[in-house]
Amino acid sequence: MTFHDIRISYLNETQNTDFEVVVFTKNFNINSPEAYYVAWQVLRGQTQVEFVYPVSMDVGATYTSSGQFISAGPFPSKLGSTWEITQDSISSPATLKEVTAPTNPNGSIVIKNIPPATWSGNMFDIGVYKYGSLLVVQKDVHVGNQVDFMLKPKLYFGVVRNMVQGDVFTSLEITSSLTEFNLTNYPNGLKVTLKQLPGGMEYVFLGEAMS
Repeated sequence: MTFHDIRISYLNETQNTDFEVVVFTKNFNINSPEAYYVAWQVLRGQTQVEFVYPVSMDVGATYTSSGQFISAGPFPSKLGSTWEITQDSISSPATLKEVTAPTNPNGSIVIKNIPPATWSGNMFDIGVYKYGSLLVVQKDVHVGNQVDFMLKPKLYFGVVRNMVQGDVFTSLEITSSLTEFNLTNYPNGLKVTLKQLPGGMEYVFLGEAMS
């Protein structure tokens, strides 16, 4: 795991700007019922941009009530923590709070949807946020179920079209030139350069350690 913020620099050397670059990660818990990917950062044709993959993170939940989109959180969190989300009645707001529990194995963040006593309860979309944006999400967590987020310091870069920050997708087939970068190999920062291969039909992401 990384224990400090990692600087990331992106440079587009292709001369083309008619696409986006999506930066995302995933929940590495292999027991997740379905894989969801979130467009954590979308680089829209920029020649050069810098951002940070921070150590700090938040957790939050969203749901709909009477046609309204409502959020509980996000709240500051840490690896290994356990959270519970409760909603006492259909008309009361949901509450997300950290509970005292042993540190979860592998640093997993566990969030439980606690069954209410007087009604059937809600489904929630539960997520982890970094740098002010949704990083990973599990959608439609049912009453009595929980989500276990296992994060690793890995980021994926891919070329996409018509994507905006916060979009959720379930298939990696919408990306091309998909490349994984393990941030533990870049303690002083990561410089990612997008180049065009000879022939002009394919792109490649190259990673370089910052000094």
